[in-house]
Amino acid sequence: MSIVVHLTDLEALSCRLIGNMKTISSRTQNVKDRQMGKQEAYETDEDGMIGEYAFCKHYNIFLDVSLSPRSGSYDCMYKGKRIDIKTTRVTNGRLIATTKKNPDVDIFVLAILEGNQVTFPGYALASELYDESKLTNLGHGETYAIEQQDLRQWK
Repeated sequence: MSIVVHLTDLEALSCRLIGNMKTISSRTQNVKDRQMGKQEAYETDEDGMIGEYAFCKHYNIFLDVSLSPRSGSYDCMYKGKRIDIKTTRVTNGRLIATTKKNPDVDIFVLAILEGNQVTFPGYALASELYDESKLTNLGHGETYAIEQQDLRQWK
């Protein structure tokens, strides 16, 4: 069963603002953009912030809104697990991660963004996503990917 979180217009706008600020901070610090889609970098950062906020809102946990560029790391902590939320606008999108493995993440969560609604169809342990059998090419080079139906379900 998926988790669905509805955001107000103000919540979504605030997330977009923070996402834009993260884009500016990263580009001015020469952080390499490793996005996999065709969208603009600022759109990826905006959508990512919305996904992170919605997850944190649902679980009532701290959202890191710091603007300092960072390589690796994770988005939030839940029950002692370091979590990275991956957000897409593709309804049947997969949970993906670049081939640059992030040792700071325990769990990857897929977020599907549609307007002000964020759906979390499931998650994967880092060891499951970083399995060599999950390597694929979606048109932007090799990446790790898991189909939604293969994700762990929420309890």
